[in-house]
Amino acid sequence: MKTLQRQYIVVRVKRGQGQPWRETPCPPVKESDVYDTTFPLYIVTEEVVKEKEECFMKSTVRITIGLLLCIFITVISASAEEPKKGDKERERKEAKTVLEEITVTGVPYSNPITPVDTRYGTQYNLVTEEQIKEQNVYDFQSALRDVPGVMFQSKNLMGSQTSHSLYIRGRGASHPSSDFAIQFDGVPRYGALFGQVLGDGTAISTIGGIEVYKSPQPSQFGSGYASVNILPKYLTKDGQEAVLNSSGGSYGTFEQSLSGGIKKGPFDIYLSQSWAETDGHRDNSGAKQQNYYANTGYQINKEWNFRFLVNYVKSETEAPTPKILPTTTNGVSWPGAERYDTETLFTTLTLNHQYENFSGYLKGYWNHTDFDLLQELTNGSRYANSTGGLRSRQEITLYGIRGKEKLHFWSGGEILVGSDLDMTGLKNTQQTYSGFAPTGAGAAAVNGGRAKRVWDFPDTRLFSPYLAISQMVGRSEGFHITPSAGFRYYDHSEFQNKSAAQGGLVMGYGHTDLNMNYSRGVNYPTPIMLMNMVLTNAPVSNPRMIKPEVVDHYEAGLTHTWPKIGSLGTTVFLDKGKDRVQAYMSGSIPLQFNDPIGHYEIRGLELTGTATPVKDLELFAATTWLQSEAMGQDRIERERMPYTPNFQFQTGVKWAFLKHYRFFMDMQHFRGLYQGTVSRSGTFNVSNPGPNNKLDDITLVNAKVSYYFDYKPLWLSNSEIFLAINNIFNQHYEYAKGYPMSGTTLFAGFSMKFN
Repeated sequence: MKTLQRQYIVVRVKRGQGQPWRETPCPPVKESDVYDTTFPLYIVTEEVVKEKEECFMKSTVRITIGLLLCIFITVISASAEEPKKGDKERERKEAKTVLEEITVTGVPYSNPITPVDTRYGTQYNLVTEEQIKEQNVYDFQSALRDVPGVMFQSKNLMGSQTSHSLYIRGRGASHPSSDFAIQFDGVPRYGALFGQVLGDGTAISTIGGIEVYKSPQPSQFGSGYASVNILPKYLTKDGQEAVLNSSGGSYGTFEQSLSGGIKKGPFDIYLSQSWAETDGHRDNSGAKQQNYYANTGYQINKEWNFRFLVNYVKSETEAPTPKILPTTTNGVSWPGAERYDTETLFTTLTLNHQYENFSGYLKGYWNHTDFDLLQELTNGSRYANSTGGLRSRQEITLYGIRGKEKLHFWSGGEILVGSDLDMTGLKNTQQTYSGFAPTGAGAAAVNGGRAKRVWDFPDTRLFSPYLAISQMVGRSEGFHITPSAGFRYYDHSEFQNKSAAQGGLVMGYGHTDLNMNYSRGVNYPTPIMLMNMVLTNAPVSNPRMIKPEVVDHYEAGLTHTWPKIGSLGTTVFLDKGKDRVQAYMSGSIPLQFNDPIGHYEIRGLELTGTATPVKDLELFAATTWLQSEAMGQDRIERERMPYTPNFQFQTGVKWAFLKHYRFFMDMQHFRGLYQGTVSRSGTFNVSNPGPNNKLDDITLVNAKVSYYFDYKPLWLSNSEIFLAINNIFNQHYEYAKGYPMSGTTLFAGFSMKFN
């Protein structure tokens, strides 16, 4: 096999966000080592990299979901035509253009275990579309199961409910309000009132990858202790394709998606429709989701392009009742409602540019979500008093503009400058099904004695400009050192303003790197803090004394890579948080909204490793230890925090064998895990989870075996038939006391790719 001397790996990391690229030489690799289905890899020579060419991304054209079938028909018919000799030559030139226009990054392979180092001394994890496909997951949160330090909780086989459900290095169990930011295409998409992740509003078929930032990074994102950014899917190479996926299995679970697109000349479009449902592994634990998605782009000229994305999702998730009756001592609780519905419409419009010495984007977004709690429950029963029950709707509108620019005016240097303008329109409504006010004894305690109550929250505005600078000295293949510093300012319309700084240092030699960083995280509460001030029948003015919560984060990591053989890494970190916020949900106005005494600390160690002992066999593993302590206003120290496992272990294997077969297996293990909520309502004191809230250790092993094939008469390529088994050893486990999860489940399906 021919080997290229001095090569580069081209990886599309920030798709659809107009992000520029980094450049790092890598050791010689074979021409066969260039395939990645999610972020395409291309091997190019040093001469190609130096040439200037047309910008990679395309942009906007009006689209409607009704075009979906037309696109697929066009794709199939176009695939049937054999290109002429002149067309082949032109296609080779266009392919060359795509390679030449992209500045490169030295990330030859990405897996969810190994963190990606940045030039600012920080790290993030990347879950690719291929890895999500290997896991055979049915909802967004399950796609993160192999990321070190990350876990989720659920009571359903598919879908999620209200309150907290996703946890990153011990944060995420707070309620109401959120601990970190959930983003889609680089902009907010979550329950911005009570702080839910709202994973039901994201369909698997729209995900091109997921970036997980497990620590504050002011130069990367604003409010939040951490961030999850979903990269939208679209075509990255000239051509056309149509993909039909379908699978089904245990408990009436079924999934279907039809996706396809065309990328030709300056124009590209990608459309997707999907449906997923399950009857659930217990009574009243079913879920369903429908999704429609379009992402289109147009290349204006050599440097400029724009993209338009629109996504509509509607889902329903039922809430099962606990298997055992809740008491004050067994840690079991009732659900808050019988069913949770999510309906969301999301759009972004992005203008991107890329020149030799600077690149960036300007992005506008609008997202409206209705989150419904149907038949709310009190101690497991519907509300009475002639109401027919109660229902609530959270109306969430998020909109704004974000811009970022990277400047490379001198060798090894980078200036990063940008700003985020994020605005919200929020309303919460609770009403009786009968349309009449409650009657009889205790009526005043049911919906405040009214037929309908409305909490009309003030529109909020958060403006956060930021600046960062870094300078690399030396060469990446030899000794190198990169110091950096950054700053972000937060201007909030309802809460106190704040600022945050970061500093980092990367140093290394060849394939060994040491990264260190300090950063301050600023976490603004959602307007739910003002809930009892904004009742339309009894409004109260906002005293504007609420400060955001802050955390000081310290981290150091060491990684070493043996090219094409394996890697080892270790990361240690410390979080020190303060200024915990208290929500005003009922009663009299709190004397203080921020805890002046309490604090918390989370200390952690992560070890990661990958190995490729033989060709087509990859092994990966990661271990995370967490130690936490928290003190409230009562000055009592607590040594445990909810959903902060003392020990977490994830491992897996990928094996391609017998030419057409692929095998994937992964495992997740949690030990020292407690359920519960870090309440932001009614008190600054930190509750002790205690033995009643301790969950049994969890060990889950999942596997998938696939047969890949091509069939030219039907224009099929890289198509797949598979069989998947989850929880192979039929372990009994719970993420919440009284809500057992499913035992062994079996799924089978296919993926037909036409191109």
